[in-house]
Amino acid sequence: MQIFRELQRRNVFRVSIGYAISCWLLAQVADLVLENIAAPAWVMQTILLVLALGFPIVVFFSWAYEVTPEGIKRESEVDRSQSITHVTGRKLDRAIMLTLVLAVSYFAIDKFFLSDRRDAAQDTPAADLTASIAVLPFVNMSDDASNEYFSEGLSEELLNLLAKIPELRVAARTSSFSFKDQALDISDIARRLNVAYVLEGSVRRSGDQVRITAQLIKADDGYHLWSDTFDRTLDNIFVIQDEIASEISLALLPRIIAGSGTVTAAADDSAYDYKPSPDVYQRYLLARSLFNKQTRDDIRQALEILTTLTRENPGYAEAHALYAHVMYYASARNGGDVPWIMAEAQINKGIREALALNPDLAEAHLVEGRMLQRGRNLPAAMESYEQTVAQNPSYAEAYVYLGDAALTMKDEARAWQAFDKARSLDPLSVSVLTSVAQAAFQTNRPEVAEDAISVLEQLQPEAASEQRVLKLALDKDLARFAVQLEKHRETYPDSRVFAYRLAEAYALLGEFEKAGALVPQFGMLIAAQQGRDDVALSAMNELAAAETDPHDRADVYWMGYCALGRYDDALKVLSDLWYGYAEEQMGPRMDGFDVDIFAVLLAHAGRRAEADKILEVIRAEEASRRVTEPPGRLLLAEGRLDEAVAQLQQAADRAVFDNFGMRPYFCYAGLDAHPGYPALLAKFEAWRKQQTELYRSLQAVQ
Repeated sequence: MQIFRELQRRNVFRVSIGYAISCWLLAQVADLVLENIAAPAWVMQTILLVLALGFPIVVFFSWAYEVTPEGIKRESEVDRSQSITHVTGRKLDRAIMLTLVLAVSYFAIDKFFLSDRRDAAQDTPAADLTASIAVLPFVNMSDDASNEYFSEGLSEELLNLLAKIPELRVAARTSSFSFKDQALDISDIARRLNVAYVLEGSVRRSGDQVRITAQLIKADDGYHLWSDTFDRTLDNIFVIQDEIASEISLALLPRIIAGSGTVTAAADDSAYDYKPSPDVYQRYLLARSLFNKQTRDDIRQALEILTTLTRENPGYAEAHALYAHVMYYASARNGGDVPWIMAEAQINKGIREALALNPDLAEAHLVEGRMLQRGRNLPAAMESYEQTVAQNPSYAEAYVYLGDAALTMKDEARAWQAFDKARSLDPLSVSVLTSVAQAAFQTNRPEVAEDAISVLEQLQPEAASEQRVLKLALDKDLARFAVQLEKHRETYPDSRVFAYRLAEAYALLGEFEKAGALVPQFGMLIAAQQGRDDVALSAMNELAAAETDPHDRADVYWMGYCALGRYDDALKVLSDLWYGYAEEQMGPRMDGFDVDIFAVLLAHAGRRAEADKILEVIRAEEASRRVTEPPGRLLLAEGRLDEAVAQLQQAADRAVFDNFGMRPYFCYAGLDAHPGYPALLAKFEAWRKQQTELYRSLQAVQ
């Protein structure tokens, strides 16, 4: 009893109770925060360990030390008659009561508010993990490190086979392969990918002999549902892939049936059954590995391999589809070197060859959709994307393009259905998160955008910074956009993102030298708009000579001529571009804005019949995009000048101007003849002055 009274007198019980309640409350808050930031499980485990280790230390100090008016002293050094443990005890009682109130409050909030949200989240399809799997990149166990592409390629091929099971959600390659060479628990990987099962394995290759080891793991308990080792020669590698996919299906299908009722077997009615030789297949895997890296040099190497591969193996549908996909990214219109006029024909040829051999090839339909979308045939592009996801329900990239096309066609519900699917399949993909953020900006969903950007900040801070800058551009906050983009480029000096937009901002803000130095084309436009015709013409010819693509060369010429007021010359350039193709290929071969300006210039030149024919093409495209109100430039082309000016004035009130260089509407031939044009320019100049003053003030405080 004496020891009990002494423990009570020294407030050991009070300190222990207070510490226990505080630890519980801290652990609950930490668990909530760490769950929302997707922290690894070891972080929470470390916190709990530290709190547990702290308990005996706190008990020891409360027994051995006492708080006195002179500070903390050893209990043996304190005169019992001078002890104030009773005063300290009352203070501890109040602290315990306050902590207890906080703990009870948190418990009530968690019970009656947060738990409802968790239950609701668990009811959503995204949280149903019953039939979900991630295929991790198989480890290369070969002596030759160059076989890395082979082991990764096998993993990707297995992923594609499993993705054909409609009821099985397969995490996309981008997210699954992002964990390569990372020492993480399977449970951590599964949690981040939001899947219930994980397939991992290894590949050991020696000559034409290959050993593949694979194991299927249930993520929540680490239990191995299935594992096997396959010793084969390379000429039956496809049989191994089919065997592994079949074994996994047999292991998972009973669980899928139990979780969702029925399972639809992956349909494969195609007569296509081409099996390439081991050497050809290895070259195909190498080309895909290079393409997946997405660097300019790697894409160039992949294209070289596939050019030879498709010529020597005309029956290989997958190679033709991959060739078309690689050529699309190798084209000058997508940052590559191949002129578009050449790339376009090769891409379409690759698509035709692939689909003629295998009409159900998902990748071929994807590239077909990209070409149709570039040709401004959105309904047909949507059909191609729908076919893609029908053949491969786990094709995250296809859902992104489907969402983008649906958004352009004003089908917001379908767009977000696709974007949400893409993110659930590829939660750690920078490109998917970027597309989601941009779509959220466009559809006024700030919470969705912020959520995507917060994940981007953990994966790739540069991409997150780009999206925050883009938001300012979309908001027409020119001054802040310019300042923030300058900061972004200082932080990431290798970044070339939004260079064109920054040059345009500089031109509008009077920073003409900066604009021309950043994008030489703006130097040409500014010189033309300042009346320095010789300088503008010289720059125009120099820039055009540097372009390898006829479309890009035409853009330089028509914009330069319009800036100089030489509308007849600009019209000739666009006429040559438009009429340079067969009748059925007109229109879609040119960019949309080029076609609009072509119609404006035709109308201005009095070529009404030709202008009307072009307008028919444009109206059909607008109808497919559900555009109800044509842009002001098209009203101008139709001769509806009053309506055009009225619409442009309404857009100007929202700080929306069609401009290149330092002056708006310079390519709108005939607009300056309208009496309302001076007022339109006045709105532009007022906005420009306000933005310039704001930019200068923001620069001053940097």
